[in-house]
Amino acid sequence: MKLINILNLLKNPKRYIGNLVDSKTNSVITKIIDDEFLEEIDTTKVDDVFIVGFPKSGNTWMQSLMAGVLYGIDTEFMPDKLAQEIVPDVHARKYYKRFGVINFFKTHHLPKPNYKKVIYLVRDGRDAMVSYYHFNKNLGVDVTLEEMVKYGKNVYPAKWVEHVNSWQKNPYNADILIIRYEDLLNQPLIELNKICSFVNIERSEELLNKVIVGNEIDKMRKRVKQTGGLGNKMWEGDKGVKFFRKGKSGSYKSEMPLELISYFNEESSSALKLFNYDV
Repeated sequence: MKLINILNLLKNPKRYIGNLVDSKTNSVITKIIDDEFLEEIDTTKVDDVFIVGFPKSGNTWMQSLMAGVLYGIDTEFMPDKLAQEIVPDVHARKYYKRFGVINFFKTHHLPKPNYKKVIYLVRDGRDAMVSYYHFNKNLGVDVTLEEMVKYGKNVYPAKWVEHVNSWQKNPYNADILIIRYEDLLNQPLIELNKICSFVNIERSEELLNKVIVGNEIDKMRKRVKQTGGLGNKMWEGDKGVKFFRKGKSGSYKSEMPLELISYFNEESSSALKLFNYDV
C-alpha cells in the first residue's frame, strides 16, 4: 500500500473505505454500460426523432406503433418492454440502446434545444385531462379533476394549454410534424404514412396495416395482461391493463362537469380552435 493511502486510511478510515467502494462500483457500472452498448438517455443525435405530447395524448400508443413500423415487428405479440427498448421513454430510464443511426424517443417535455425533429401528438385537452385524472387515480394520487384542470395540481410538465402553446412557439426551431390523436384514431394509415414521409422511411401498406391492427386498444390491453405489465414497476400486472382507458374522442362530454368544461374552454379557447376542436 502506498504511503499516501496509508495516511488517508489513518486519517479517516470510513471515508477511505467508502471511496474504494465507490471507485469499484463505478468501475463495475462503467463496464456494464460498455458491454451492453448503453448510452445515457440525454445523449442524443441531431437527427434523432422525439415523440412529444402532453400526457395521455397517445404517446404510449405511438411508441408501440413506431416500434412496429421501424423494424417490421408484429406488434400484436410484442411485449411493452421491447417497445420501451426500441423507443425509450426519457422519463422512465437513465440509459438506452441505440438500434439504428436514427433513434426515436418518447417524451412529455417542453421544448429543449436538442429536440430538433419532433412528432408532436395533440389530443383534445379535455379528453386528455379526464384520462390523466384516471391515470393519477389508478396510481393512488390524491387529487381531484377540478384541482388538475384549474390549478395544474399533479399535472406534468405543465397545463395542457401551456404545453401546446410552448410547442407552437417552437423556440428552438425544431422540425415538427403535428399529429392529432383523433386523426390517428379515424385514419391511422394516412397518419402513419405522414410520419414515414417525415422521417424519410418507406414502408409497405401491408406492414402499416398490420402494425395498426396489432395496436388496437383491446389488443394492447390483452398484450399487457399476457406479458405482465408495461415494462414499468408502476404498471405491473393488472395495473397495466388500467393504463388504457376508452381510447375514444369526445368522452369528456359525459365525464367532465359542465363548470370545468366552461373553465377549460375559456382558458384554452385559442389553442382548441387552432387544432379544430369545438369550443
